[in-house]
Amino acid sequence: MPCRVQIAETTDVEALIVPHRASMEVAYAGYFSTPFPSDETLRDEWRTLQAAGATTLLARCAGNPAGVIAWQLIDGEGLLSRLYVHPGYQGQGIGRALHDSALRSLAALGCRRANLWVLAVNEPAIGIYQHWGWRHVPDAPRAPFGLPERHFVRDLPVAGRTRLG
Repeated sequence: MPCRVQIAETTDVEALIVPHRASMEVAYAGYFSTPFPSDETLRDEWRTLQAAGATTLLARCAGNPAGVIAWQLIDGEGLLSRLYVHPGYQGQGIGRALHDSALRSLAALGCRRANLWVLAVNEPAIGIYQHWGWRHVPDAPRAPFGLPERHFVRDLPVAGRTRLG
């Protein structure tokens, strides 16, 4: 199935929430005592990220939204957030393609280190990030959704010298 990663436009917000919602409902089933965020809340999250200067990437497979990620440069360091792959497309390398594209973009901007936060209950994602070279930082936990998050960092190569991945 042909898949393509591209920079999402502000008009792509409806496509961005498709893999976000589907992935979240599977990964976090049973962990939240309140209902999952509404589609409008998810739209607002993506709009807010884009308005704050985050670059959002959207993977489409045969025209269908399959995965998303956001990245931004903050005070010289990269921040990856909201890597979601629709459950129907997991295991096909889409998450890795989005991840690596974001890291290549950050490295091309001269960024030498990237950060991400992941809910501590999301053990499958933590395992994947560690496999991809991310290191846990045992700093003060944060819990913006009522569940603790874990902080991970990864050094980036000097652009043009080393291949990511």
